Amino acid sequence: MKLCQSYYEYILNNYAYLCPTMIFYGSNIYDSNSSDLDVCILVNNISEKEKKDIILQTIRYHEENGLKLDEEVPYENKLIYTIFEVKKILSSNPFKKNGKYFISDIKKDNEFLSSKEMKVRLLLNILTTDHLVIGKNINQIKEFEELAWKIILESIIGFNNLKELTVENILYLMYRNQYSGAEGEYYLGYKKNNINKEIYLKNKIQEYLEKYFY
Repeated sequence: MKLCQSYYEYILNNYAYLCPTMIFYGSNIYDSNSSDLDVCILVNNISEKEKKDIILQTIRYHEENGLKLDEEVPYENKLIYTIFEVKKILSSNPFKKNGKYFISDIKKDNEFLSSKEMKVRLLLNILTTDHLVIGKNINQIKEFEELAWKIILESIIGFNNLKELTVENILYLMYRNQYSGAEGEYYLGYKKNNINKEIYLKNKIQEYLEKYFY
């Protein structure tokens, strides 16, 4: 968490007027050693120049702190979301078309990783995995989290024609595409690599199953 707070203050030095809210995800929220800093920044409005400048500052922050850069998904496609963009993404289910649910596997090529679909799927993953929020819009992020969980649970249930709605069944199908065998970062991004993350997912599945489906 120290690294997260440090980055927040680093960006805030020049961009406090944007009133950014930051969502940190991945191992750093547990103060674990991590090769890079997983973060996305939510703002009301931002220019293309400001986006580019914040990306450059983020790269510089990694270099200054001895962190590796993970640009498999380019920063242009994962670092910054506007509030309007998030609301639009969460206003409908991206996995539902013509009344049917379909969750495609993730393609590890530049075209897909730089696509709008990847940015949407990454946001859903960020909002539904364990995360740390720093900024003024914490309540709004909670609302976004609820919408994201509703989308994910609807999609898992619909895509798999799931009848028995248990935490174990849903968690298994969040980790793995039962049709293609794709898992983790090749599917929905949920990885079985941390017991704290798994406990978080189980608790949230139970919470939102009770809220929306029981």
